[in-house]
Amino acid sequence: MMLETFVESIEAHTALDDISVRSVFGGKGVLSGGIMFALIKGDDIYLRASSSSLKEEFKALGCTPYEFNWRAHSRNYPSLSNYYSLPETVAHSQKQVATLCEEVWSAGLKEKVRKETPTRIKDLPNMQYKTERMLRKAGIHSIDELRERGPVNAFKAVCISQDKHPGVNLLFCIAGALEGIHWTILPEPQRQTLTHQAGCDYATH
Repeated sequence: MMLETFVESIEAHTALDDISVRSVFGGKGVLSGGIMFALIKGDDIYLRASSSSLKEEFKALGCTPYEFNWRAHSRNYPSLSNYYSLPETVAHSQKQVATLCEEVWSAGLKEKVRKETPTRIKDLPNMQYKTERMLRKAGIHSIDELRERGPVNAFKAVCISQDKHPGVNLLFCIAGALEGIHWTILPEPQRQTLTHQAGCDYATH
């Protein structure tokens, strides 16, 4: 009953949609758009602290972390999660709880985006550690620097820094990486423009 009431309150008082529920940590996790923001265990509600600042805020409000047991070699070990009990200041109001859940969900979304955002060149599409090393040798050490140079100038810099020509496909790999796509689906006109700007020979197929 607590779970049903909680979900109904979220749907009534927030803009969160696509609400789903799954079993996790010995309780029921509540998600919106695939991002878990709350955990229901019996009649207790726990909210996710997806960032260190949110965790410290919950601790300062006297919230306690959800404790669950995981079994290993026939023994139970307590484990502290990143889910905290409701602050007493909002626990009495369904609307305030729902509003706090929306804030917690937003923090979870930011964390998800942060984790999925590439931080190194090798993490971009088409890029590998070998490519990252080549670009570093050419004086390009970050994604921001790669974007600033652009595919043509970055490719030219690599050509100058290498003893052996890296091949025109590297130009396409860089261009695709900066667009977030695989290099093989770059349109033919774009490939021809890139090779012309880079001064490379390129035969269409």
